[in-house]
Amino acid sequence: MTQPMRKVPLTHGVQWLIRAINLGTRNPRAIFGAAVLFMAVLYLLALVLATPARSLAGGANPDMASIATAVIPMFVALVLVLPILLAGLMHVIREAEAGRPTRARDLFAPLRLGKAGPLALLGLIQIALTLVSTALVVWLAGQEYWPQYLEMMRSALSGHVATAPEPDHPGLMMLVQFLFNYFSNAILLISVPLIMFSGLSLSDAVKHSVSASLWNLGAYLLAAMLFVLGVVVSAVLASVIAIVLVQVGSLIHPVVGALLAASLYLAYGAVVVVVMVGTCYYAWRDVFGQGEQPVAPQASSTPRPGQLEA
Repeated sequence: MTQPMRKVPLTHGVQWLIRAINLGTRNPRAIFGAAVLFMAVLYLLALVLATPARSLAGGANPDMASIATAVIPMFVALVLVLPILLAGLMHVIREAEAGRPTRARDLFAPLRLGKAGPLALLGLIQIALTLVSTALVVWLAGQEYWPQYLEMMRSALSGHVATAPEPDHPGLMMLVQFLFNYFSNAILLISVPLIMFSGLSLSDAVKHSVSASLWNLGAYLLAAMLFVLGVVVSAVLASVIAIVLVQVGSLIHPVVGALLAASLYLAYGAVVVVVMVGTCYYAWRDVFGQGEQPVAPQASSTPRPGQLEA
């Protein structure tokens, strides 16, 4: 299937982010409700699957190998579910922005539309990229680095302070991690709407996502850097406000303060998720030319002079 792809200016990265920040004006209940449901599904899944790891970490002598083995099923499940939830939230955003009725539970639309299988397979690609990147990082770090690193983590879990070891090739490690983070996130976030909305197969979506991530490198990187910077600054502000809410609410009861802070963090998390997914949605529309068509105006029923009414 042929999918047109555009070369967009660098400034589009800013435009995507601004448009995503202004999301929710048409149907905020559906969009932000879906974002809260998005976080709730991931949290509950992680909570259930992380139970074995928590029990192992709480022992007197935590075994890092056993903890890692217990965490692997949680990691795999979250990576497989994440593309489905991303596609569902993009679906809610698309329907709301097009003026069509939608609800928060439409987060699960990929299951109803038969898109869950290819989207979950996209998670397997993320796992494969993680394994390749991890192998490169292990090789670049050197033979002595990881035993020392595991010892440091074991000491930290036991309540002791340990010095972080130095890898053999720190510069190359940073380069590999940067390339992995960029291309793995690009493949995930660009392929999701290509599978969900453009109707591409998994292989075609991955090919187009890699091409787009190179062809529009500047715009994607600018949007990503501005998003990360905004998250860092807003997280600091949210933490300060949460401290104030805890202090004010504790004047009534400590539980009130804790509930106010939890509500703030929940709202903040929903906003961050909406902005991130909305930015990816608008990037897909601009790069792949899938803008929503405006609703055509209704034709007038009154005939013009000289025109016969059918």
